[in-house]
Formats: sequence, C-alpha cells, structure tokens
Amino acid sequence: MNWRLVRAAWRLFGMSICLLAGMVAALTVLRSLSPNLQRGLIRTWARWTLRAAGVRVKSTGKPLVSAGLVLPNHVSWLDILVIDSVEPCSFIAKAEIRSWPLVGFLCDRAGTLFIERGRRHAVHQVLETATEQLRAGGRVAVFAEGTTSDGTVVLPFHANLVEAAVRADCVVQPLALRYEDGSGQRSTAVEFVGSTTFAQSLWRVLAEPETRAVMVPLAPLTAEDRAQSTGVRNRHALARAAEAAVRQTLFPLPVGAEAEAEAEVVT
Repeated sequence: MNWRLVRAAWRLFGMSICLLAGMVAALTVLRSLSPNLQRGLIRTWARWTLRAAGVRVKSTGKPLVSAGLVLPNHVSWLDILVIDSVEPCSFIAKAEIRSWPLVGFLCDRAGTLFIERGRRHAVHQVLETATEQLRAGGRVAVFAEGTTSDGTVVLPFHANLVEAAVRADCVVQPLALRYEDGSGQRSTAVEFVGSTTFAQSLWRVLAEPETRAVMVPLAPLTAEDRAQSTGVRNRHALARAAEAAVRQTLFPLPVGAEAEAEAEVVT
C-alpha cells in the first residue's frame, strides 16, 4: 500500500473540512464578532488547519507585538497560517491569492490587503490603508521580500510598504520563519518557488511524514533605528535592519566571522 498517498488523502480530507468550516464562519459570524473574538477564531481555525495538514508550529523568542508592522521572511504559502496560529495579523499579499479557491475568499474575509504588483496606484492605496490600520493600533504583516525563497537564503527586503510604519510612527518587528522535517533538517516539502504550483506544493506538504514550522519573533527595532530621518532613507534603513536581523537569526555567522567580514570591508 502506498502510505504517502493514504496520508496525503486523509490530510486533504481534514483540510477540506477545516476550509469549509472556515467559510461557514466567515459567511456567518466572523464579521459580527468583536476584534478580540475575531482574532481568537482565526487563531483556532489556523491551528486546526495546520494540524490537519500535518504541520506543527513552535514559536520561540520575543512575543509578537500587539500593534505595529511585522516583517517576516517568506518561504511558503503556509506562512500566513503559521503566523495566524500564534497571533493573527492583517496581511498584505499579492492579488493572485484572492483567486485561489476557498483560500482566497477566507483571506479576504480575514482582512487581507491585496496588492496588484506593478501598479503604482494600487501600491499607494494599500499603503494608505495599512497606515490607517497601524495608526489605529492594528498589527499588519508584510512579506517584504516580495516573493518566496527556498529557505536557504533571505532575499532583500523591499522598503516601499515599510513606509506605512514611518507614517504611522509605529513599532517594526522582524520575524524569522523556517521549516523542518522530522529529523530537524530544513524541509524541502514546503518549497514554493520557481515553476512549483500550489497543487504540487500542497501535495508535498500533505505527503510528508512530519513538518515543523519554527517562528521566531525578534526584538522590535529601537527608537534610534526608527528616528534616523523621515521618508525614503528611513524606510530603507528599517528594511535593511529587519532583513539583517532575520538573516542573522536563520543563518548565524560563526564566532568571529562577523568581525572578520567587517575587517575585510575596511581593508
């Protein structure tokens, strides 16, 4: 018997039940609940959906800020579920996700801000909305890399949407995400890069014996990090600082290597 096929089919059935339950909740009670109850419902739903998919979540490090801009690295379509299973956020995501069956509808009802990449006016609109939410004490998450990586690198963080934190004068918190298999090694099943389709990635995750998502909220950037200046230089400084913090967490340099690298640059 093909146990990978049996495992994947059983988990797909469980995920389908969770998605349908989420749709019913989104169509009926979600919008009528208080913000705290909405977050609680989304958190519970995300946890059960991940469990159905065979994904366990471990959160270490600092607590996720209650209000502010969160800047995680981006590895998989699972990232939103992983973060929401700990502390739900309003996400800024690419517009294509809205067309995904069930998932796109649920993201929309959960308050995701969709952005059409390449349209300057669309970016401006999302930036204004994100700024308003941050000023009102909301928590917004932006995948500043702009695309997923295979988990072996951290791509450059783009600064455009970080401008929302500058305008709202709010906390910015880097967030490191990584995925491990049952042996504690980097999971390749979650990869969602290149020509890999969502269906292919979903199948690999469901067929994998064990997947563990590790979420590491890092120290919020200090007032000095946020007060260098205003405008372009400030948002770029924030993006670079967040990117460096995430990279150092996921791929720490050996003892002494950082000093050696600085010495090479100086010389």
